[in-house]
Parts: sequence; structure tokens; C-alpha cells
Amino acid sequence: MTEQRDIDRKREELRQHLNELEDRVNPKKVANRAVGKAQDSYNEDPTPWIAAVAGVAVLVVGGIALAIFGRR
Repeated sequence: MTEQRDIDRKREELRQHLNELEDRVNPKKVANRAVGKAQDSYNEDPTPWIAAVAGVAVLVVGGIALAIFGRR
């Protein structure tokens, strides 16, 4: 009977490990964790986020201006 209990215990440990691995690599869960971290970071200090958005906007507007005025 001890053998069966050992087998059952090992089986349960394996099930728990597999569930943990699935949680770590599931794309939806990974994305949700990343979004949560980004939201926490923004809520803590939005300045870097605002600066990054402003930088991207400058690059986009600059690229459009270069495309328009660079042809002349």
C-alpha cells in the first residue's frame, strides 16, 4: 500500500508542476502579467511613459514631414 501512496503523491506533485508550467508559459497569462506590470509602473510614475509617447509622436511627425518635404 505504501507503493501506491508514493505513486499517488508523485502523480500529484507532477500535476502541480505541470499546472505551474502552464501558468508561466500560457500566452494570455503572460500578456496579462505584462499589462499588469505596465499599469503598475505607469501608476507609480507616469513621467517615463509620457516621455516615451512624446518621443514616438515626434518620430512619427518627423517621418511624415520628411516624407512630404523631402520630395521637393
